[in-house]
Amino acid sequence: MHNPLVLLSAALLSALLREGFTIFVRQSYPAGESPSDAHIKEVLLITPYKDIAAANAHFQHIRFDRRKYIYQSFHPEEVEKLYTAASQPTGYKIYVALIAGDKQTPDKQLAPVVRQYISRHTQWPPEKTSATLCLHYGDLYISLRYQHEELKVPLPAIES
Repeated sequence: MHNPLVLLSAALLSALLREGFTIFVRQSYPAGESPSDAHIKEVLLITPYKDIAAANAHFQHIRFDRRKYIYQSFHPEEVEKLYTAASQPTGYKIYVALIAGDKQTPDKQLAPVVRQYISRHTQWPPEKTSATLCLHYGDLYISLRYQHEELKVPLPAIES
């Protein structure tokens, strides 16, 4: 599976905290698993929020995820836990819900599959349709745009 997300680091966490992100939602992130990660026990995703209502909506969306958790940065012990996560402890890979700047559009390997999806499921000309990656509640989507229309498709639906 295509994974354009960034690994959480202490520098990135510090920048997010400086920018006013105060709530962080953690969840399982199977899309971050790689066949070369034999030593990895678990892959997690942390999504930063400035708004408690948006964080709570995300938390409700993942209510059945056994690894869900909300970190609140106004508790020093929670910030300490976030920095521990940012250190990428042995056996874990922890991503942050940010798409790397150079990975906003589908890569060359994914582009033919996206064009095929557009041809099969829309009346849009693939060569005139733009495709960008986006995230919603920890799930990757491809946003397809043609003229004034937009279609958001879960990435697994396009890859399968």
